[in-house]
Amino acid sequence: METIMVADAQPLYRAGLVATLHNHLAAADIREEADYAGVLRGLLAAPDTKMLSVDLDLPGMNALDGVRHLRRHQPDLKVVVVAWPQARRSILNALAAGAHGYVPKQFAAAEMAAGFRSVLAGQIYVPPMVCDLPSDARPDDMSPGHAELLTQRQREVLSLLSVGKSNKEIARSLQIAESTVKVHITAAFRLLGVHSRMAAVAALQRRSMSGDQPDLPGLSISA
Repeated sequence: METIMVADAQPLYRAGLVATLHNHLAAADIREEADYAGVLRGLLAAPDTKMLSVDLDLPGMNALDGVRHLRRHQPDLKVVVVAWPQARRSILNALAAGAHGYVPKQFAAAEMAAGFRSVLAGQIYVPPMVCDLPSDARPDDMSPGHAELLTQRQREVLSLLSVGKSNKEIARSLQIAESTVKVHITAAFRLLGVHSRMAAVAALQRRSMSGDQPDLPGLSISA
């Protein structure tokens, strides 16, 4: 039986999310926490927890820093951010910080369940509404150079990108939507602190040569 943790400071919303998981995912072992300290204690008590649903406004979490901390110290835990998106940048930043999915709080129960189901199946969930949200050109609050937080899917996308595959070809190879490929590329660029495909490949090549990370299949820079 897979253990799932739901972390939200609002009791009514937390109860509704737990009911959604019970009804749509047939999840039986669900833990509830109301703050980040409780999440950390809960994960220590149940290290086999499969997935964490967490609100970025959870007391004590410090938003994206909390996501990064979880990804560093709980690499096998699938982290799904459940929050109210204000702009496309909010969703992309959460994914760039290492979240496996972003489920908007305004989603209906069935839509939320579909997002969680995708993450449990090993996919990165990006809500379809991301393309309809307003962009925000303000500088990102993330510092560059967090290549160690790239997800497996982001690494796969970059690997195909490095051998000259187009977004459409990458989508076909990985059997995901082309819009999802674009989100993965944007998130990876933010983590690497770069703004172009060539710069991303070069950054990973440098880290590979310095021994900071293992080689990616097909990672090379063509003239």
